[in-house]
Amino acid sequence: AMLVAVAVLQVARLLARWCCQADKTKAEKKQDRAGSNSNAAQEGKTPQLGYITVVPSLKALQGEHTIELQSTMLKSGMECGWWLCQHTSTQIATLEKQVNMEIAAVRALRSRRRHDPKHQDADADDDDQSQASSADSASDEDVAKAMQVIHRRTLEGFVTWCNYVSSATLGSLCRKGLDMAALRDMSAQVMENSTRPPDRLFVEALVLRVMESVGEQMLQCPERLSYLLFHTYQEAGGLWDLGPTNFTIDMDKLHDGLVQMNLHTNPYTRYKMPNGKYELGLNFDDINESGIQCRQEVTKTFKEPASMMVVVDFLLCYRVPIMLKLYCLTLSGYIYLGSHQGDDITTTHNGTFLAPKWLRINFLQYVAMGDAAVWMLIEAVLILYV
Repeated sequence: AMLVAVAVLQVARLLARWCCQADKTKAEKKQDRAGSNSNAAQEGKTPQLGYITVVPSLKALQGEHTIELQSTMLKSGMECGWWLCQHTSTQIATLEKQVNMEIAAVRALRSRRRHDPKHQDADADDDDQSQASSADSASDEDVAKAMQVIHRRTLEGFVTWCNYVSSATLGSLCRKGLDMAALRDMSAQVMENSTRPPDRLFVEALVLRVMESVGEQMLQCPERLSYLLFHTYQEAGGLWDLGPTNFTIDMDKLHDGLVQMNLHTNPYTRYKMPNGKYELGLNFDDINESGIQCRQEVTKTFKEPASMMVVVDFLLCYRVPIMLKLYCLTLSGYIYLGSHQGDDITTTHNGTFLAPKWLRINFLQYVAMGDAAVWMLIEAVLILYV
C-alpha cells in the first residue's frame, strides 16, 4: 500500500511539473544565446601552441624529446608554454626522484647478491663494475634498469586498458575507431621494454604524468586518460620510433567533460549545452566510461534511475541476496509443516523431511511454481530495464 501511495504521488508530481512547466524564462534564453555565441566563438578560435624540451638532470635520460600543449582555452602560445613548463618541470623532478630511489634499490639488490654465498661465484666478475658504479652518481646500466621498472609501473593502467579494449567484441565502438594490432603492440612495448633506450621510456612515462597534472580532475577518469594517451602516442609515431620525438597534448580534449560538468551536473534534468544539444548532467563515471567505450567525445553513458525506478533498480541489483533470503524463509516454512508445533492438520501427518506428504507436497509445488514465476518476471524486467 505504501509503494502504491508513493507511486501515485510521484506520478501526480510528474504530471504537475509537465503541466506547469512553461517556456524558458528570458534569463534562461539569454543564457542559452550567450552559450551558443561563446561556443561559436570557441569553435572559431585557432589553437594556441606551447612546447618544452625534456631535459632531466640525469644524462642517460636526456634524448631531445619535446612535449607540446595545444589549447583554444588559453590566450596565447606564451601562456600555453608557461603552463606546460610549470607542470612538466614539476613532474620531471618527481619522476627523477622515483628513478633515483629505484637506482638505490637496484644497487642494494646487487650488493645483497654479492654478499650471498650462493651468488659469489656468479657475481665475482661484476665486483669491479659494481664498485665503480657505486662511486659514480649513477651508471647507465643502473639508470636503464631503474627506468624500465618505473616505466612499467607508471603505464600499468594503460597496459590494462589496451588489453581490455583489444579484446572488445565486434559490435564495440573500439573495433571501429581503434587499431587492435596497435593496441596489443603498445601493451607489449611497455611490458617488454628491456631493449628500449631509457630516455624514451622516461618521456613516455612523463607524458602521462603531465596529462594527469594538466587534466587535474581527470585523474578520477583513468580509462579516459588511457584513451587520450593512446592517441597521443599514435600521433607521435607509436612506441617504435627511438629517435627524438614530439608528443602533443590536446588540452581541449583532455578537459572534455569537465567543461560540461561546470555548466550542468544534474543527471535528472536536461540543459542546453554550448554545442546546442539538451543533455543530462555528466559525472566522472560518464567521462571514464566514455574512455572504456572509446568515444571520441564525452557523452552521457548511464541514465540514473529516478522516482519508482530507484526501487526497481534496487530490487534488480540485489535480486540474488533477496531470493536467498526468501529461500531461507521457504525452508523454515517447510520444516514447520512437520514440526508438530501446530494443530494436527497443519504440522502433523505431513511426512518426513525427505519423504513429504500432504501439505508438504503441496507446499513444494506452490514454491516451485512461484519461484519460476518470480525469476521469469525478474529476468523480463532486467532485459527491458537495461
